[in-house]
Amino acid sequence: MSSRKRLLLIGSGEAAFREYALRSVSQRADIVLVNKSAPTWEAPYCVDSVVVDLDDFPAVIERLGTSAVDGVLTYDERYVELSAQLTELLHVPGPSVAAVRAVKDKSELRALLQRNDVGAIGFGVADTVEQARGIVAEIGLPVVFKPRALGGSAGVRMVTSHDQVESAFENAVSARVGTVRSRYDGVLIEEYIDGPELSVDSVTYDGVVTPLVVAEKETGLDPYFEEIGHIVPPRSELELSAEAIELIQRAHDVAGLNNVVTHTELRLSSRGARIIELNARLGGDLIPYLGLLAHGVDLAGAAADLALGLAPDVSRADKGAAAVRFLYPAHDLRLHSISLGSPISDLAGLDSFLPLCEPDEELLLPPRGYMSRMAALVCHGDTRELCLQALDKATDEVIVESTPLQSEPPV
Repeated sequence: MSSRKRLLLIGSGEAAFREYALRSVSQRADIVLVNKSAPTWEAPYCVDSVVVDLDDFPAVIERLGTSAVDGVLTYDERYVELSAQLTELLHVPGPSVAAVRAVKDKSELRALLQRNDVGAIGFGVADTVEQARGIVAEIGLPVVFKPRALGGSAGVRMVTSHDQVESAFENAVSARVGTVRSRYDGVLIEEYIDGPELSVDSVTYDGVVTPLVVAEKETGLDPYFEEIGHIVPPRSELELSAEAIELIQRAHDVAGLNNVVTHTELRLSSRGARIIELNARLGGDLIPYLGLLAHGVDLAGAAADLALGLAPDVSRADKGAAAVRFLYPAHDLRLHSISLGSPISDLAGLDSFLPLCEPDEELLLPPRGYMSRMAALVCHGDTRELCLQALDKATDEVIVESTPLQSEPPV
């Protein structure tokens, strides 16, 4: 019988985005994968699997509520609450249900930060367009509309005039990531925070938050906030200040979020650092993988250690820079194929080229579709400049074959 600990992993994600994480977790424990379908690419990393509808939380609880395991882990935003419920039910280490809900519901996090004077910003929640108009009038333009609980910046839009309110409200209400909608009704409306945006992946253990991977975020497709790239580390002038680190610590404290790897998004505004979101999971978009390349930090391994009640490794060593760039179409299209004109081995600094859609898939830009990415390029280099040069050269090698789609103009 194996002496290794046994870990329930809730959801595997897509291979392109999460195989590095699954590989690392499998080195820490025997994985029982809980997923909507039987393992395919995940099979080499798992000792067992359970097939269940992960969107039916009561069914999952009933199926797994007596499991003999040492921990529960997810890195999928959709299942952080489910994992917290299982953690409490099975009496294994991990964040509480209350803490996870406090950050999963973006409006609840806003209220917590406001009540505790932690970088508070103006906000409100609207269930109707008329309520939205009232909140905008109270906060003042510009504002940002977003679903209360949905990842990938889906349905997030800046509003700069009152005649945009109705369409922004409808965008947020109807937004989906694939087929997944927000678990909470209503639209969060908050004042727009200026300045560059960073993401911070941290280990929080015994009440102490240790930031380990800081990524500079690039967004595009205004007035939407599609995430089109990340680079680790950020420009020197954007390094975390003591004020920003204290803000992140206090946000975790007021939410009660502990013993978990977290992903914080913040802006360095003209009024100081402000938290945009706090998530009870690993960062997405390959950010933890960039941390592995640039700093030797294994965030996925740390997340597994925390789920098993073990002290995580929080050491890091600067190894250069790493970046990811997501390739979006310039307009709605049907993508027939996407490829590189040269082998990866011939492109200095290119770590990986990852096609992100199926042949002949339709890609629609916001608000008709979100995260309509053709492919991802991951590069690394001894310096930030060399890394970005490698990224530009690799981008020039990409070959796209597609057919334009006739679509209604965005509103």
